[in-house]
Amino acid sequence: MIRLLIQNWWLLFLRGVLAIAFAVFIFVFLPFVPAPLLREFAFAGLAAIFALFGIATGLLTIAAAVRGAGKGGSSWLLLADGITVAVGGIIIMLAPGLTLIHVIQLIGITALAVGILELVAGVHLRRHVTDEWLLISGGVISITFSACLLLANVGTVQAALTWISIYALANGLAIIGLALRLRNLRDSIHALAGRKPSAQAAAQSRSI
Repeated sequence: MIRLLIQNWWLLFLRGVLAIAFAVFIFVFLPFVPAPLLREFAFAGLAAIFALFGIATGLLTIAAAVRGAGKGGSSWLLLADGITVAVGGIIIMLAPGLTLIHVIQLIGITALAVGILELVAGVHLRRHVTDEWLLISGGVISITFSACLLLANVGTVQAALTWISIYALANGLAIIGLALRLRNLRDSIHALAGRKPSAQAAAQSRSI
């Protein structure tokens, strides 16, 4: 699992950047939601932007899993994560007649599944990375966000957009933090690998 994530740290980084960009876009979009001329388009915008975000981040995660297939037994966690997010986005984009409540429920269910998978992946990382809490916190954020959407009375597009933007920002920051930590691990491994041959040569020269 750790080798798979280290090799694909940049895909996780892109996923985090995309999530933050998504959150910023919603924050910019929020002031226009109450406007009478835009109110009827707000729901379509909510469905479309989350669908595109889900499909894009899902494909990035699936790509990371495919690149690591056969190199570790835990690539299924990334694959399941990517498929869950992508399928959620596709359903929201293609399913006809969805109401605001239906979209909110689909987003909540998707976030719940992603949160559980991120928690499982974080537990797998505990043996190898001291910053596994970044992935675990991302899972906790997803599950908390899901509970807020599914249990709270989110009856307006503006409220739903606010919850989604906060979730995307917090989750994106956690994923970027983990990706940077994985990059540092990769650099450390490469540095150690580069020093080994020189150390062996020095030992041989001393023995001679």
